[in-house]
Amino acid sequence: MSFNSLPLPALPRADASGLPAMSRFNTLVISDLHLGEDLSPVATEASRLHVDIVERQLCGFLRHYTRRREGGLPWRLVVNGDLVDFLSVSIGPEHPEFAGLAEGSASTDELFHGLHRTPRTAALAMRMVAERHAEVFRALARFLARGNRIEIICGNHDAELCWEEPQQAFRAAVTAAWRGEPGGPSGEELAASIRFHPWFYWEPGSLWIEHGHQYDENCSFENQLDPRRPGGKEISVNVDSAAIRYVSNRVPGTDPHNHEAWSLLGYLRFGAGLGFRGCLRLARAYIRFNVALLSAWKQNRATQAARDRQRARHLDRLGQLAASWSIGRDTLMAVNDLHRPPVTGHLRRLASVMMLDKVFFYGIGIAVALAALSLGLPYSGGIAVLALAAALVAGRWHARDRSVDAAAALELAGTRVLDRIDARYVIFGHTHEPVARPVGAEGKTYFNLGTWLPSGRPGMLRAFTHLVVRHRESGPVAELCQWRDGQSRAFTPGWRPATLAGQKLPELLGTGAAEPVTLTARASRAR
Repeated sequence: MSFNSLPLPALPRADASGLPAMSRFNTLVISDLHLGEDLSPVATEASRLHVDIVERQLCGFLRHYTRRREGGLPWRLVVNGDLVDFLSVSIGPEHPEFAGLAEGSASTDELFHGLHRTPRTAALAMRMVAERHAEVFRALARFLARGNRIEIICGNHDAELCWEEPQQAFRAAVTAAWRGEPGGPSGEELAASIRFHPWFYWEPGSLWIEHGHQYDENCSFENQLDPRRPGGKEISVNVDSAAIRYVSNRVPGTDPHNHEAWSLLGYLRFGAGLGFRGCLRLARAYIRFNVALLSAWKQNRATQAARDRQRARHLDRLGQLAASWSIGRDTLMAVNDLHRPPVTGHLRRLASVMMLDKVFFYGIGIAVALAALSLGLPYSGGIAVLALAAALVAGRWHARDRSVDAAAALELAGTRVLDRIDARYVIFGHTHEPVARPVGAEGKTYFNLGTWLPSGRPGMLRAFTHLVVRHRESGPVAELCQWRDGQSRAFTPGWRPATLAGQKLPELLGTGAAEPVTLTARASRAR
């Protein structure tokens, strides 16, 4: 079955009693588990340990809610993106299935950095992750066998789950893990309890859930419902995927979740700590990273006809999605227009993200300063100082709108989604920073789920966060929680300033955004 013929998930209808199907479940929402990050070619014992911790905590979480119900209702588990980290799973020539999946002769890039993100490659990666984390799939099977459901939303690290092949591999891993019980459900029944969503999950009047990477220019795709490269079969390249493929999967110690926030000085310090050979390795990785992004920009410009066709397919699927969820097409289009186009389509912003502008200006400034000092020109010291100062000012001016923290952009997008969609809560993931923020005076709330990955930001003490939504007669009640000591405990996020203060909404959310609104710093009470 081709990508465009994949059936889109339909909105569950009311049962014979008239009770909406959504209300027959309480809801758990988790995000950003990144299973498979421990399969990276440069995974260390520490990184494997962190993913092992995720596995143990997740299995405990699933066992707890498999045994427990509230109000007699089963659970609907919504996994809001980045369940599987396909970006970290590199399938190179050493893998026995490499030649068969290369579809002819592999490119030089694939020989060095692994196969590109295609449906068949994704299915193999899914099987590898399922084998590595077999306990998780057994826990998922037991959870489903008790009458619960699972909804999986695609994120930027697992955009491959929009394809049928990896979806089938996931379902097969769950059913294979189910050993069965007398009178229990069949494997086919378990598989039918798993649904995949290419963009969002919606409970009318209650929840709007999406991963949120579409509001981050470093991780977004030009078309959420068709994330392939224009004219190609594989997932398109963005800053995040290129950074992991060429840097994180090749240089031990780099942070796969925070590349765009690194400064040029930070890279130089990190390289210095690697030693001479390590520094050369980092330099090669950085060059390949830049070449890949510039190639993506050039390719986008050269394939306008393919981009137009892809845009048409995206809009057609958007109409199908609107119909399947009984949501107005214009309403869904208004939310779609909030997305921030990928930075690979804008050369100046792309150069700023890659820090090529700083390399250029600082290089000129240093060259002029050295020339003035070496030639012994009059006032050479002053000329050198002015050259370096001018380079610093030019570099900062050119990078004035460089976005390194998407948290504020996602929060602002969440408020705009609530203006357009019938929901009490809007729930994102992606940033790894847990957030609970009231929106307006109508009891609406923006949530960010944070992450279950304890390595990197925000750290162990703020990991394992999730949302518990209980359906009451008066309506849904959502609570941000943390899995701790074998149970879900209420969690209050710490203070976080908005780092993008002063930027305008259209700059943050794309050309389809509403009227300009200045983003100001907002904070919550420290925990």
